[in-house]
Amino acid sequence: MYTPEWILNMANQVAGDIVNSPGRGRLIQDYRCKMHLTQDELSLIMRLRRETISRIENGKVTPTLAFIHVFSGVMALMEAVKTFRSQGKGIEYPYFSRIGAELGVPQDRIMSIIDLAIQSFDEKRRKAICNLS
Repeated sequence: MYTPEWILNMANQVAGDIVNSPGRGRLIQDYRCKMHLTQDELSLIMRLRRETISRIENGKVTPTLAFIHVFSGVMALMEAVKTFRSQGKGIEYPYFSRIGAELGVPQDRIMSIIDLAIQSFDEKRRKAICNLS
């Protein structure tokens, strides 16, 4: 097993929060926004239509346990990539691919998830630096 315990704990925390929340859709939206993902990006990752993501977030559709499992893995993978990036560590795609696979993230989406996490982190960093100037 390649996945550090803190990443597994995060995935479990996200899944548990969603399952135990009466406002699951809003919580999913909050997590998505925290990772700076659009509904379109999440729909591609989850292999769902954007409209379905919108309906889940608006509470019109209850997310399945399979959705929650994959979603929590995606959130944990993105957080792991951002954490490594913030520590100045190199992003090794094979390493994060193994982690993504262990988290249940669709294998053919892992590279794009890693790239989205890097872009999100770098954009947030650029904005922070600009605000300091």
